[in-house]
Amino acid sequence: MYAELHCHSNYSFQEGASSVEDLLVRARDLGYRALALTDHDNLCGAMHFAQVAKTLEMQAITGVEMTIKNEEPGKDGQNGKENSHLTFLAENKGGYSQLSNLISYSYVASDRKNPALDLKYLPDDLDGLILLTGCRTGRVPSLLTEGRFAEAETQLRRYLDWFGTDNVFVELQQNLVQGDTSRNRRLIDLARKLGVPTVATNNVHYHVSERHRLQDALVSIKNNLSLEQTHKERRANNQFYLKSSEEMAALFSRCPEAIKNTLRIAERCSFDLTKDLAYSFPDYPVPEGATPQSHLEDLCRQAAERRYGGINQKVEDRLQEELRLIGKHNLAGFFLIYYEIIQMARQIMIEMGLSDAEIPLEERPPGRGRGSSVAMLVGYLIGLSHIDPLEYNLSLDRFLSDDLGSVPDIDLDFPRNIREELIVRVHRKWGWDRAALTGMISTYQMKGIIRDLGKALGLPAQDMDKLAKRVDSHDAKEMELEMLQLPEFRDKVDAPGWRDLIEMAAQLDGFPKYLAQHPGGMIISSSPLIDTVPVQQAAIADRYICHWDKDSIDQAGFVKIDFLALGALSQMQECLILIEEREGNYIDLSRIDFDDRAVYETMHRADTIGIFQVESAAQMQTVPRIKPWNLTDMAYEVGAVRPGVGVNDGVTKFIQRRSEGIPWDYDHPLEQRALERTLGIILFQDQVNQVAMDVAGFTPLEADQLRRAFGKRNNDLLIQHYWEKFREGAAGLGVSEDAAQRIFKKFNGHYMFPESHAFAFGATAYHMAWLKYYYPLEFYVAIFNQQPMGFYNTETLKEDAKRHGITVLNPDINHSQEKCIIRNESLLLGLRYVRGMGDAAATQAVAARDQGGPFKSLADAMERTGLQREIIENLVTAGAFDALNAAGTTGPMEKTETAKTAGAAGVARNKGAAGRRQALWEVGLRYRPINTQQPLPLPVEQDMAELPDMSEWETMGEEYRILGLYPEGHLMALARPHLRPGILSSRDIEAKADGDIVTVAGLVIRRQRPLAKAVFLTLEDEFGHIPLVVWPGEFAKYRQVIREPLLIIRGEVSRREGTMNIVTHHVEPMPTMKNLPKAKSWQ
Repeated sequence: MYAELHCHSNYSFQEGASSVEDLLVRARDLGYRALALTDHDNLCGAMHFAQVAKTLEMQAITGVEMTIKNEEPGKDGQNGKENSHLTFLAENKGGYSQLSNLISYSYVASDRKNPALDLKYLPDDLDGLILLTGCRTGRVPSLLTEGRFAEAETQLRRYLDWFGTDNVFVELQQNLVQGDTSRNRRLIDLARKLGVPTVATNNVHYHVSERHRLQDALVSIKNNLSLEQTHKERRANNQFYLKSSEEMAALFSRCPEAIKNTLRIAERCSFDLTKDLAYSFPDYPVPEGATPQSHLEDLCRQAAERRYGGINQKVEDRLQEELRLIGKHNLAGFFLIYYEIIQMARQIMIEMGLSDAEIPLEERPPGRGRGSSVAMLVGYLIGLSHIDPLEYNLSLDRFLSDDLGSVPDIDLDFPRNIREELIVRVHRKWGWDRAALTGMISTYQMKGIIRDLGKALGLPAQDMDKLAKRVDSHDAKEMELEMLQLPEFRDKVDAPGWRDLIEMAAQLDGFPKYLAQHPGGMIISSSPLIDTVPVQQAAIADRYICHWDKDSIDQAGFVKIDFLALGALSQMQECLILIEEREGNYIDLSRIDFDDRAVYETMHRADTIGIFQVESAAQMQTVPRIKPWNLTDMAYEVGAVRPGVGVNDGVTKFIQRRSEGIPWDYDHPLEQRALERTLGIILFQDQVNQVAMDVAGFTPLEADQLRRAFGKRNNDLLIQHYWEKFREGAAGLGVSEDAAQRIFKKFNGHYMFPESHAFAFGATAYHMAWLKYYYPLEFYVAIFNQQPMGFYNTETLKEDAKRHGITVLNPDINHSQEKCIIRNESLLLGLRYVRGMGDAAATQAVAARDQGGPFKSLADAMERTGLQREIIENLVTAGAFDALNAAGTTGPMEKTETAKTAGAAGVARNKGAAGRRQALWEVGLRYRPINTQQPLPLPVEQDMAELPDMSEWETMGEEYRILGLYPEGHLMALARPHLRPGILSSRDIEAKADGDIVTVAGLVIRRQRPLAKAVFLTLEDEFGHIPLVVWPGEFAKYRQVIREPLLIIRGEVSRREGTMNIVTHHVEPMPTMKNLPKAKSWQ
């Protein structure tokens, strides 16, 4: 028997070529009982590795191969040799803490991108760490290879002094590389001389030998070179794979003790990362005489009295059950910390003037919960959620149960301004040593794989760039299919190099690429974090990132707080403030009518642009078919349009069963409890767990691990393990293998919402729809100010505002603020919308106006604001000086020309933009370098050439270039007279019947390619939107044309259940025009 103690996964970024799942399943199949993970300089995959090992009933040994800073000076006084490597294994909890500390020090004391441990950081007490002397780049092996025997002995004696004679092993590796045999002989001789035991390892970098090709490519990618250029950096052969006990025993037949010692070390390494961490929740101060549990109960009961007007039996029963579970898992402090965070956010709102200390938290919540935590009554009562779980019968099991595998995950959405301040205050309160940002593992996706792998394979860079731009799928396993649909790449799929690209892209898909910062997660602790997880510098100064992602942190039981900046909440907050300013009353959205038929009917018409969660093309197709009438329906609507539902055609089936009464049945009666309310369709994550428990007898923990396993890419071996477990469990409950297989196939790794998450987002969507219906002007001002967010660009939002009676005005130098405002019952664009302005320049212009009064002329504005020439020119082009031009209050050089045009213009907002070109002329003269001026003074008010006004095309194009939208008009209104006869508008299409063949034209505002067969396009013209479906055959034929901004499309009208689409038959581009809006594509 043998245990591999030196093994790298793909968390050894751009080195390891196999996932932890592949390594562990392979190890199990080889008969291993234990496996160590020793990734390079990080523990990023350690928790994931430990959890999968536990599932497979294997021992996971936590370790690391650490880079050691070389202290040997060269001739120039600098380090004369490259850094070396040492292998560390955690024997117990103390050893793991030492390991985490040493890794953290290696980053803090070095460049964060090139960590190296300075051995001066070694503590006096290193008990609990086992040291292996490392691979061929280890200090001792390197010295022996160079013939420096005395120095090697001295170095090994140091290790013995530092770590103890029982904790040091001389590491032997035999990868059949030149020099291995002689080096091992010298290592054995030295070990025997000093009485140090030896241990055999294989320096594993992939689970099977065939993966060596991918490992070679990864090393080339890491060095930013091709395979041909990295012979020195790459490993010499394909022997660095996970070998069987028999293979290792044969390699070390002359040193059998080295094999036996692997098992002895494995036996000593009793540390279990899944249960032995020393982390403790941050302390929460409770009143004298109270405990965290009793204080939490007091807070809940006080809130229940306010929210329910008393505590009825239903509330009492649920509260007692949740408090029981909280007490069982010792989570009272956990919930109180979140309560403290919410109170912090509330205080920030008060300081920002957005709330008042006398207003109860529930009336003006600073944030909103999402995810499965919304199912908690306790969370609802202490301000972590805005959804009453009792009213909607939300299941508690996925969030909190008797069999709890990890600390519950609570995500909180905040407006952007509150979130940024909250992060600062959390850091300030807990300190930088006890608060860190959550890590996030950036992974390889299709486009990055093409560029990186293509370069490593030596394929032409121009071809790689072109292919990366033209592929539409995000799934690298579809590389060959994508290339076959592109004429210029079709013939390359079997060509040398290209075939390697296709095959290795599928293997590399989803591989960890580097450690990044999670967008909103933080962890906090009552003790130094580096005792439990390594931390390293973030890209932002004075911030640190831990080595674990959100899943590992959850499994470790850390308090992780997700401060997520949800643009919709910022929009909602601003909208409510605008309403309060205009009407004098603040609207409590928790008290509005959630059964308002008028609001729902607008959604049934797919009038949902700008409405959170229901504005995508897919949602606009399903809302009229699901026809929500209450918050439960909204949860189904929000939950249905998720990749994990659509991949099995679940959306269509759900709608057919719900709206058309199509008969259906369960694959087995045991599915009923989980799937009855969703008509046999898995809409929510919770249902995966429930089906696994009911059909196969999984525990809640096992069911959650199953669901998580499906979310990992390239995970076939682990999924096979779970299928075998599911089949056996189902058989024990009387479910046939055929039925079990059909049920298991309903599970997939694509994203779905937890049910309570869907309720939370469904309520937010309804709130936004309500605001849009009753307060459209405030709604659009708020959404314009919160850009970028959502699915659509500002030009599309402007057109939607027009359809709701809202006029969008060009910025005005004398009336606009930095942000958009309401003026004369219209939306006046803010100065920040002008290209190049930015916050500082916009504030500078407003301050100059506030200080000196309205600007009298262009010259006056240039003089008083001190803005740069480019910004002034952009303001002119955006129409910010139109009112001054029209009023005849231009500078002295403009007066003559303005007099000729002002009468014809009549108003400031004339779209011939009379005076803009002349104003730009004046700007040019005023900013003209002195040395270009004529030596003699010239007349400034006479003999000037009259400049022609810009055409409508020019004006709209320039406005879009500067503002990102056309404040007035739509380019299709100008283009339509030039189109051939027979091309219909969106208004004309309304009268067309199902099956009619039509031709339409418009601006592409949205392209979507979900996990379904069809591609969805949305065209916009001067009257509205035209939704189109492009089936695979047509998409393959026209995929390059579809990328054009303006299209003419012929197709067949398809009407069903209140929706209309045009099924595409033919696509052609419209003539090219400049400065066109760009669609948000392929999301």
